[in-house]
Amino acid sequence: MGVTVITDSGSDFANGEPGKYGIEIVPIWIIFGDSRLRDGIDIDRETFFARMAAGELPTTQPPSQAQFAEVFGRAVNAGNDVVMVTLSSQISECFANATQAASAFGGRVHVVDSRGASGLETLLALYAVELAKAGTPASEIARRLSPGVLKSASFFAVPDLSVLGRSGRLPKAVVALGSMLNVSLVLKMNDQGAIGPAGQSFSFDKTCEIMVEAVVRAVEHSPNARIAFGHVQAAATVAKLSKLMAEKLGHPPVVEISHEAPLTIASHMGTGAIGIFAIVP
Repeated sequence: MGVTVITDSGSDFANGEPGKYGIEIVPIWIIFGDSRLRDGIDIDRETFFARMAAGELPTTQPPSQAQFAEVFGRAVNAGNDVVMVTLSSQISECFANATQAASAFGGRVHVVDSRGASGLETLLALYAVELAKAGTPASEIARRLSPGVLKSASFFAVPDLSVLGRSGRLPKAVVALGSMLNVSLVLKMNDQGAIGPAGQSFSFDKTCEIMVEAVVRAVEHSPNARIAFGHVQAAATVAKLSKLMAEKLGHPPVVEISHEAPLTIASHMGTGAIGIFAIVP
């Protein structure tokens, strides 16, 4: 019996990568007005950003229980158990809907709350594939991905806090504070997966440097650190931060990935957003 690793489209993967690793993606809905579009399927990046530039404000909606159940069913019917990695339950209903769908499969589907998003989901999914290839049972993979066992960190920054505030994922008081003080905030996903402030500076570039230092402290300079950079149209900034990360760690990460954030994340973060994520197995 094998293990199929599944995640939602809140994770950062380049085109074709999920299939390369045998990972399945359940698309989150991108909503522009009356249009409901599946992330990565019904709308491409060029169209998405053109619509945003024209002033359209997208929202998102999680896959339904039925959508999760359909994907789980294909894997189970093929003889595999499932490990499902979702967006944080504090910012999305993906975890709740996936958990409800999993209950119909008699313990064959194990749902993991990443308590993060974007690159953290990617790191967890890739680690799950690695464990599955080594013959680790799905239940044990899910246990080893849990926050009590696996050290992780999620930091990010956005040039415009109002985009994140509009989505309701950042308290209005925090948005107001950043605007009133005219500061750039370092944002962190805490142990429960909720978003809150973790530092500040008077420039976005400095905020990004603070994020690197925060991640290095979180992983305690571990030689086993696996790092992911996610960004929304900010590849040049990520390239600089990657060099700074190796310098601050004292060595290159054992794994480093960098991807454009999925449209699910871009909908709530806005252009220029940067995220830095880490796990230490």
